[in-house]
Amino acid sequence: MSRNRLSLLLAVVAMAVVAVGGFFLAVQPQLAQASAAQTQTENVETTNHASRAELARLREQAAKLPAMRQELEQLSASVPDGADLSSFIADLDGIASASGMEVSSYTTSDAVAYAPVVPAAAPSSAPSASPSASAAPAATVPSAPAAPAVVTNGAITGQNFSVIPVTVAVDGTFEQARAFLAGVQHGKRLFLVTSIASAEKSGEDGAASDQSTWTFGGSIYVLATADAAKQSQTAAPANG
Repeated sequence: MSRNRLSLLLAVVAMAVVAVGGFFLAVQPQLAQASAAQTQTENVETTNHASRAELARLREQAAKLPAMRQELEQLSASVPDGADLSSFIADLDGIASASGMEVSSYTTSDAVAYAPVVPAAAPSSAPSASPSASAAPAATVPSAPAAPAVVTNGAITGQNFSVIPVTVAVDGTFEQARAFLAGVQHGKRLFLVTSIASAEKSGEDGAASDQSTWTFGGSIYVLATADAAKQSQTAAPANG
């Protein structure tokens, strides 16, 4: 091999070494940085998209916040975190006055801790005897309507929910009693009426009268919130 050819071969090899070295020392780091930047950009874009979706959801919830607060106030007034009997009696007086009646008496009993309802067990079907060939066909007995399904909430317990029995007596006519009952059922405080009784009142001369004393029995409810329970524990005197 001539000296010129050897020099040319060495020059070509040197150029190849320089090219490969330049790729690994300069180009490859730049490509790696570009790939990392692309991945980071995609991650940021994904995060931004999720943030925009969450922001839109929060804006939608914020628009509903006034209505939700109003509903919460109504529910809290319907089942407050304390007995608040004075407000309940004032509501009864207002409903009675609006219906043209007058509250003659009201009584309440001590609050009773709520006891969750236990669903009744389904009755077992007893095997029916096979009818004889000469027996007359039995009459068809209509089946009783199925009871509604019992719905309970694990968050409602005897520790935070209580029932206060209430009896209210009002004087007036039948139509006035109906108006009073409708007002009670749509009042601020939830009053579940479970019994109704009436006693006719006689006139001044002993004659019959359209006036009666109507007695409504039922219950109001108290749901102690976490804050109310904490304040009650703080205010309770220590034993010792």
